[in-house]
Amino acid sequence: MAETASSASPVSCFLREKQFTEESIHKIIHRCARLKEEGAEMRARENWRILCDTVGIPQRKLPSIASKCPHLLAISNLHQKLHCLAAGLGAEPKEVAAAITRFPRLLLCSLEEKICPLLAFLETIGVPRPRLSKVLLACPRLISYSIHSKLPLTISFFRDEIGVDTNSMGMLVIKCPYVFGYSIESRIRPTVLYLRSLGLANPHIVEIATRFPHVLCRPENALRPKVDYLRLTLGLNPSQVMSLIRGYPPILLASISNSLQPKLDFLVHTMGKSMEDVVQYPAFFAHSLSRSIRPLHRKFLIEDGIPCTLEKFFSLNHSKVLNVDFRDHPHGPTRQQLANLSLST
Repeated sequence: MAETASSASPVSCFLREKQFTEESIHKIIHRCARLKEEGAEMRARENWRILCDTVGIPQRKLPSIASKCPHLLAISNLHQKLHCLAAGLGAEPKEVAAAITRFPRLLLCSLEEKICPLLAFLETIGVPRPRLSKVLLACPRLISYSIHSKLPLTISFFRDEIGVDTNSMGMLVIKCPYVFGYSIESRIRPTVLYLRSLGLANPHIVEIATRFPHVLCRPENALRPKVDYLRLTLGLNPSQVMSLIRGYPPILLASISNSLQPKLDFLVHTMGKSMEDVVQYPAFFAHSLSRSIRPLHRKFLIEDGIPCTLEKFFSLNHSKVLNVDFRDHPHGPTRQQLANLSLST
């Protein structure tokens, strides 16, 4: 009887207008008792309008957001809460909209009781004050983690077991605030131990943590196939594999079929280079095959016939080198030409 009454309520009718399924409507009303109150339908319509017109969340995303957090349709003074959130974080409306889309419960959190203490905690671990709100908006789910248990546990691991200092910890969090969402025991520690088993010393792990923290967030079984590919398919020895990883850690995140293999095929069969060349310059894998490697090879090695190491090849300003004719210099560009084409210019 109660379910029948619920399905006939004004809020149910409103949700049907918005193309919610009957199952979704039942779950939403069951999870938020305030949607059963008198006047709930008018409040839901107003909040829907605010989320769409004021916040700027696309209509197509609102059903998913409302299903995840039905309380957004029921809270009073939504407009005021939005204003306080944006003002408190010093954020643009688009940034707030993106954060709410990713984690709708952000709007339900008290600025004084939840958000400000979190920002204060982030500042103590090395996040510069101007970047605090950016970190939260990039990963609004941070607001759901305890600043007394979960967050300190992650900080303690990186500080005490890896050796990341406060300044570096701040940079790590800026680059990868999602790191707090991963389990130390089942995700990050096994990955660190695996990297150590490959021969990477602690200073190298610290560098990965601060420059490419996403690598440490991947499970060991996602990294192992790349290492097996380098060892078994390409025939690299452990020392060479370690050099590649040290030189460009994101190689462990790249797709074998869509990135590593095509680039290596081009390196060997088109550029006439060897695997030793890429071991000497692992950052080769950071360059786009279509936007960088192929155009530069066509200009530098084919049109102008300039012999060049990979490191020199990629140390130049690409937009400039593509417009320079080196054919009058069969032994390569002069030192002055290289200086004029350096990335620093």
